Formats: sequence, C-alpha cells, structure tokens
Amino acid sequence: MANSEVQDLTPAIATLAPAENTEDSTYPMSRAGRRQALVLFVGAVSIWAFALWTFVTILEDGVAGVEWVSGALMLGILLVAPMVGWALLEEAYSRVTTSVRGIRYRTLAGIDLTYSWEEVSGFKSKSSRGRVARFFLGDEGEDKASERVRDVEADSDIDKENEDEPETRLLEVRQDRTGQIANPLVRFLHRQAHGAHIPIFGGLENHSTLTGEIASRLEGKS
Repeated sequence: MANSEVQDLTPAIATLAPAENTEDSTYPMSRAGRRQALVLFVGAVSIWAFALWTFVTILEDGVAGVEWVSGALMLGILLVAPMVGWALLEEAYSRVTTSVRGIRYRTLAGIDLTYSWEEVSGFKSKSSRGRVARFFLGDEGEDKASERVRDVEADSDIDKENEDEPETRLLEVRQDRTGQIANPLVRFLHRQAHGAHIPIFGGLENHSTLTGEIASRLEGKS
C-alpha cells in the first residue's frame, strides 16, 4: 500500500481507538440523605435550646452542690451543639464531582475544595459521621442492626424499607486545602467536623458508584 494511502487511513483508524471519558460526574446529596441530615439538625437545635433553658434556670436558682455538674454539662452542650448542627447542614447540601483531573467537594457557605488524584492517598478508616457529630450524636455505625425507611429513585413512588445507608468515608489527602475557605468561622467548623479530609457522605446519590470510581482512579495511578 502506498504511503499516501496509509496517511489517508490514519485519521479513520484514530477515531476507532477508545477515548477516555473526560466528562465530569457529579454526585449530589440524595433527597433521603438530606432529609435525614436536616431532621438530625432540628434535633441538635432542640437539644441546644433545652440546654440553654436549663443552664439559665440553674443560674437563676443559684449554683450549689451537684448543680455545678449539671451546669457544666449544659455549658458543654451549648458549645458542642452548634458544631454538630453545622456538620449536619454541611452534609445536607454537599456534592462531590469527579473527573480525570481529580475530585471536587462543594457545600454551603462557599466551601469549594478541589484535589488532583495525585493528592489523594486513599480512604481512611470507616465512620458514619464526622468526629464532632460522633461525640455528640454517637456513631450510628456501632449499631448495625438499626434499619431505616429509605426512598427509592425519584421516578418511583414506592418506599424501600429496612435498607441501611452506606457509611460515610473520609478520603485522606496529602495537602490540606481547607485554608482556601475564606470565612474563618466556616473554616474552623469544617475542620472540626472533617479535619483535612474529603467527606464522602453515605447519603450521596449513587454512593457505591462514586466509591468504586474513586477506588479505580486511585488504583490506576499506583
């Protein structure tokens, strides 16, 4: 075959080669996951209000004896509950985007953190909530027997009962980018909830697909 004929076939052959998917994949929080996080947020607010009312009552009646212990406990709840509430709000409005370039985590209050795959080292040990939420609400991963009523996909009107939510995973990164969060209070609250890690919440849509893609990306770079 003449050289000119080979050159003419080169573009056609190139089109037959499989191209890597460069499109971004976005995984927002599911309706059920958002609803659960907001319900827990309301619970945290209620506990904070109860602690405030109790603390004020103790001060008005005069602190004496064992009331010092109750007062200290209520004060602790008043300090911790806002951090728990923030962690739940952040979870409710979070979304994760992946591409060949890396992974991006976004949520409310301008939190927008992007990491290349080279900066991601792998999943941390499993946990169902952030460290502050676990301290205050307990680790739901400790009770594997508990079951929830879950929604199916948006195009279905049938509820799926007794389905366990996937556990929240934390992705460890080699470089802490939380310093990019402009608001110092938001930055502090985010770090208290998740540290320098990327939270992959169990309530995200297509959670298993997301974790599988992350694992595949990390395996491919090694």
